[in-house]
Amino acid sequence: MARSSTLLLLLLTVGCGSHGTVTASLAPANSTMDRMTVRTAEQQVVVDSPLVAGRQVERMIHETGGYLEQSSGSKDGKVRILGRVPAAQLDSIMDVVAGLGSEKRRSTNGKDVTDQYSDLEARLKSTIALRDRLQQLLARAATLDEILTLERQIARLQTDIDGLQSHIDRLKTQTTLASLSVSLDRKRVLGPLAVVGNGFVWAVSKLFVIR
Repeated sequence: MARSSTLLLLLLTVGCGSHGTVTASLAPANSTMDRMTVRTAEQQVVVDSPLVAGRQVERMIHETGGYLEQSSGSKDGKVRILGRVPAAQLDSIMDVVAGLGSEKRRSTNGKDVTDQYSDLEARLKSTIALRDRLQQLLARAATLDEILTLERQIARLQTDIDGLQSHIDRLKTQTTLASLSVSLDRKRVLGPLAVVGNGFVWAVSKLFVIR
């Protein structure tokens, strides 16, 4: 009778979570823990040869321990590179990229995910503890109905555990490796007629402006 009451209480606890997840008491974020920040950055640089500069940027991403997510080029000679680089080296990497030509734009953003990470960890620990308790009850289950009910709940909890762990791993990766988007534009070179035209405009302006 005591075992059935315990089983019923645990199953009710499992069923209380919304969308099949377990409702856990959230532990307060540790005020002494390092803050976790997801950093993203965009950069636009004008270079002599976007293709050559693009290969340099790709090589630097790999050499610093990051990885390339996307690299594309357009008919007008522009190259766009999207990659992940160590967050601690993001600023220095962007400085090197800027040195490849003339930097036109740079922006960086950071999102604090410390509380979100703490919440996920608390939910993961609570769900694992409940799954382990149900597995202990499964080992002592006396009827087929109890076995099937426990197995279904354990399977559902395991799905929740896998999803929470995947989310935690993704956050870890995002905080360790920043997202960097680099746009490389070809430098505009004036042709002979444009140069002559500019000279003509300068000469005409001198006729009307003394100083």
